[in-house]
Amino acid sequence: MTSKKKIAASIGAVAMAAVIALGGTFAWQSISQTALNETMKTINPGGRLHDDFNGQNKNVYVENFTKDGTAIFARVRLDEYMEIGKGAGADEGNEATPVKEGTQLNNKSTWVTRTPGTDDITSNGDFAAYWDWNMGGQGVYMPTFNMNKDSLKADVNGTYDGTIPDDDTHYDDYKEYEVGNKVTGDEIYDADTNDTDEEEPVEDVNIDTVADQEHTAALTGTATVMTMAEWIEAGCQVGDFWVWDTDGWAYWAKPIASGETTGLLLDEIVHTNPPSDSWYYGINVVGQFVTADDIGFLNGTGFYDTEAGKAPTAAAEVLLEKITGTDIPNTTVTVTTDGNAETVEAGKTLQFNFAVADKAGSPVSEATVTWSVAGAQQGGTSIAENGLLTVDGSETAETELTVTATYTNDGVPYTGSYKVTVKAATP
Repeated sequence: MTSKKKIAASIGAVAMAAVIALGGTFAWQSISQTALNETMKTINPGGRLHDDFNGQNKNVYVENFTKDGTAIFARVRLDEYMEIGKGAGADEGNEATPVKEGTQLNNKSTWVTRTPGTDDITSNGDFAAYWDWNMGGQGVYMPTFNMNKDSLKADVNGTYDGTIPDDDTHYDDYKEYEVGNKVTGDEIYDADTNDTDEEEPVEDVNIDTVADQEHTAALTGTATVMTMAEWIEAGCQVGDFWVWDTDGWAYWAKPIASGETTGLLLDEIVHTNPPSDSWYYGINVVGQFVTADDIGFLNGTGFYDTEAGKAPTAAAEVLLEKITGTDIPNTTVTVTTDGNAETVEAGKTLQFNFAVADKAGSPVSEATVTWSVAGAQQGGTSIAENGLLTVDGSETAETELTVTATYTNDGVPYTGSYKVTVKAATP
C-alpha cells in the first residue's frame, strides 16, 4: 500500500457559444477554453492532460512527463453541455434553455458524460444531433514544461481569450507545431513533500524552476477508438487504442512510458446542425492517471477513488488487470452437485447448482448463468436451463463430463466448472 494516492484528475474545457443577429445581417461566435482541477487531495504520478484547440481542430491526449522510467496508466472522459436561447453562455441576462433538462451551465458536475454508441461509436446522447466527433489518430505536440506533480492543470494550447490587443481574431495564443520545432522555456518542478495542488505556487517553497530548457515538438502516439464490447470481442488485447466503456471512461490500453504520449482520443468536433437561435456548447475533458501499483481496489485509491470519479466497471477491471499485470480480484462462479457427486450413471440425471460472488466476496443473489456440458460421446447427453444434467443411456463408461456455468457481467463472462465421470448403468 502506498503512502500517497497516485491518482490525478485534470480538466480541460472547451466551450462554444454563438449568437445569430435578429436582423440576419451578420453572425458571430465565441469559443472559450479553460483548464480546471477536479480534485485537490491527490498526487499526480506524472500525467499531463493535453487539450489543443484552435477553434476548429481539437486534440485531446495524455503525456507521461516523468523522466525516471515510471510508466503510468490513463483514463479520460468527455462531459457535454449545451443550451439554446437568449443570452446563451452568459452569466447575466441568460434566458437560454439547456438541451438536457437538469444540467447547469456553471455546474460541470451536472454536465452529461458522452458514452459510445453502438452503430456509430460517437453518435450517442443528447448532443449528437448537433455535433459530430472525429476520434482517434495522431497529432504533433510540444512536451509540457509543467513538471510539477502537485499540479493537476491541463496543458492547454489555444484559448478564446488569447488575442492580440486591438485584434478580434481569437486563438492567437494557439501554436501550431511541426515535428522538430524547438521551444525554450522554464520547466517547473515540485519542491515540497505535500501533495497539495498549488494554485499560486511560491518559488523555492512550493516549486523549483529550471530556466531555459529546450523542448522539441514530436508526434503523439497514434490511436484508434473502440467500445469495450469491441475490445472484448477482439480478444482483450493490449495496444495503441482507447477503449471506451459504457460509463463514458475511455482507457488507454497499454502503459504510457516516460516521455511518451497516448494517441488522440478526440481529434475534431464538427457542427452539423446549428440551432436557429443563440446557443452555447461546451466539452469538459477529465483525465485520471495512476501507477500500476496503485490501481486502488484494496485501499480505495487510484481509479477506485470514488471522490475523483466512478470506480471501474467489471469489464474495465479485466482491462486493467490485462494492461497492468496486477491481480485484481474477479467475480467467481462456483459449481456443485447434489450430494457432491463425483460420478453419474448412464441413463440417469444429476442436479448441478451454482453460486456467484463479486470481487469483494459477497454473494450475487440474483445472478443467472448459462449451462453447458463438454466431453459427451452421445448426443443424448445434455444439461437443462435449471442445471439438470441428463446422461444418455448409451454414454460410454469412464467418460469424463465437464459441466460449466457462465455468468456474464458488463459483457465479461465468468465461468465455473465441475467434472463428473460416467459409470455403467446398473443392470
